Amino acid sequence: MKRFVFLGTICTGLMLGAGCSQQGPSSTSGSGGETSTGSGGSTGSGGATSSSGGNTGSGGVTASGGTSSSGGSSGSGGKVGTGGSASTGGTTASGGSTASGGSAASGGSTGSTGGTTGSGGATTGASGGATATGGVNGTTGSGGAPATGSGGSSGGPTVADIVPDLAAGFYWEDTCHDNFDAGPHQCWSYATSTTCPTSSGGINLDKTLNVKGTAGQKYTVTIQVAGVVGTRCYMGGTPASTSSLKDTDYNNWWYAGGTPYNSTGWWNTYELHVSPSTGDASKDVYYFNSSSQNLMNGGDCEKEATYLVKYTASFKVVGGGSMLFRIHDNNCKVQQNCGPNTDPNTTCAPRTVDLSGIVPQPPSNSPAAKQPPSDVLSSTFYPQWLWVAATNVTSP
Repeated sequence: MKRFVFLGTICTGLMLGAGCSQQGPSSTSGSGGETSTGSGGSTGSGGATSSSGGNTGSGGVTASGGTSSSGGSSGSGGKVGTGGSASTGGTTASGGSTASGGSAASGGSTGSTGGTTGSGGATTGASGGATATGGVNGTTGSGGAPATGSGGSSGGPTVADIVPDLAAGFYWEDTCHDNFDAGPHQCWSYATSTTCPTSSGGINLDKTLNVKGTAGQKYTVTIQVAGVVGTRCYMGGTPASTSSLKDTDYNNWWYAGGTPYNSTGWWNTYELHVSPSTGDASKDVYYFNSSSQNLMNGGDCEKEATYLVKYTASFKVVGGGSMLFRIHDNNCKVQQNCGPNTDPNTTCAPRTVDLSGIVPQPPSNSPAAKQPPSDVLSSTFYPQWLWVAATNVTSP
């Protein structure tokens, strides 16, 4: 502290003459210890403007090596006006990071470090690092490219975007009618006549659901299926499971590709046809009730009974296309939901289906929520039925 008293004394004495020039020890023309102008760092170095060891306010009392923002009392840790920098050793850019002892704007740059704007962030691309952090008084924007939005994704399609009818859940029933006596444990499925067009191959009960999304874009749809259906066998495709038929437990009867076995007795098929073609190996055909891989007439392929199913499956669709859900029957007679008992003289004992884990659940006004579903006509019938709900869509 004595050096400041000395300087003040010199200044007071000289003020009587031609004024007082601000000097530090061993300085020439306000230099910070060397003979060149603005030493201790080139012009503008060592901190902010007018805070270096240069001509203006340098090396002396004002803003250099002394009381104001020099290596003295404010940001001390360096000699008066020499080798120091604004705020060196202090809190701001301590240790000489800001232009200390070096060339102009060395030691850090505005916008350097900290990462690019939005890198590694979410969809909006705004997170991941603050803008223009990491240095003071350096070159603007160095140390990171302003690439907004890198590292994030734009998000994918939702089930409601692509297959809205399946997003809400699709109740699929082989509806019974009573304009013909089909016999015990069976019901008549042809609604407009008391005769069945067997000569033309029977009937198709079709329901078409549209595919939304980008036209021509392929999507993979994942569904959950639960319900009670009769048996059928298929060939030439790929079964999801090769397990034997279960009388009391749930079966996985999904089958991709192929055709129905024993087409001359073709009845009780539950089919899905996707259009236009996706190029999949399934040839865009799927079945919901493949009850056995032991292909033979009768047996588990054509059993006069109904069984529980519950499984998850996936298939491809095309944006702007369609999904045709079809039930085909050659003789228009459908097995009712009467359980595994094949004796038609016994009382029909309809099954209920455990829908826990299925998303979404059927709404309260759906027949699937009023189990067992029934068609109450002149008599009460219990149809086969499925609840199909899409849980996920990916592209492709």
